Amino acid sequence: MDFRMFTTSHGVFNGTTWEALCQQVFKSRYFSDGYHPIPASPGDFGLEGFTLDSGCGFQCYCPDKQPSSDELYVAQRDKITEDLKKLRTFETELAEILGATRLSKWVFVTPQIGRHALLRHARKKEREVRAWGLSILTDDFSVHLHDGDVYLHEINAIRAESGEALIFGDEVAELPALDEPAEIYEQNLLRKSKLRLNHKSDDGGQETRVLELYHLTLKNFLETDVYLKQISDGAPTLYFKLKRLINEFEQHVLEAKLTWSGSPHELTENLKQALAKRIGHDLRPEVDETTAAKISRHMVARWLAICSLDYE
Repeated sequence: MDFRMFTTSHGVFNGTTWEALCQQVFKSRYFSDGYHPIPASPGDFGLEGFTLDSGCGFQCYCPDKQPSSDELYVAQRDKITEDLKKLRTFETELAEILGATRLSKWVFVTPQIGRHALLRHARKKEREVRAWGLSILTDDFSVHLHDGDVYLHEINAIRAESGEALIFGDEVAELPALDEPAEIYEQNLLRKSKLRLNHKSDDGGQETRVLELYHLTLKNFLETDVYLKQISDGAPTLYFKLKRLINEFEQHVLEAKLTWSGSPHELTENLKQALAKRIGHDLRPEVDETTAAKISRHMVARWLAICSLDYE
């Protein structure tokens, strides 16, 4: 099974889940305007639904995997071209569905729009479609592009009704890239292992303890991104929530390292426990205490390596 999905500032989606959310949104926002969904079976006419009173047609699109910016633009551009063409191909069938309604707007609804070139393409296709002179369209027919922000109020209302946490158009959270040479991370971890053990009296075994702590922390650090990818591949929606949580908690880490008055070891353990508690609270029931502790252990090791968490 392919668990890849499209991560956006509004959540993690594929074509099916985005369309399902959009249908809820359209029924909520355009109920008084006579919104009618158009089932895809037995055919796809280039419309997910339309408003009977104002003549707005809606078409949803979301990729089923994480695309590059170029790939997203090409896919959205081609989808607009393909689905607008269906208005001419299925003019007779659509006329029977629309009845006396003529479409004045065709709205392409996608989680995010990354290229302004898509607007130019929309204007180009708009002129082409008008020139077809279709009986189901008005003379001033126009093409509109809507991203998730347009429907943020409805999306959050739907989430609140289902008991989910609200999202207010956050930027897509990403973990800092590991773009330094491996030696830099190793040096950081060795230095911090020494600092974390400064509170212990040297009974002759200090060097051994430092090396043991260093190797343990290094192991956790090296495993972190592989472990997080397992979560991303197996539970993309959970991973989206986890990244948001970690990204926000890291701001607490950056502040804590400046204000902490205790020992380096106490700071490290305090943050590790606080992160595990936050994960266990916010991501239950998907994440139990054991998994929360494991994620926290790996993330703290990563922060130590990349110096989000430091003692100097």
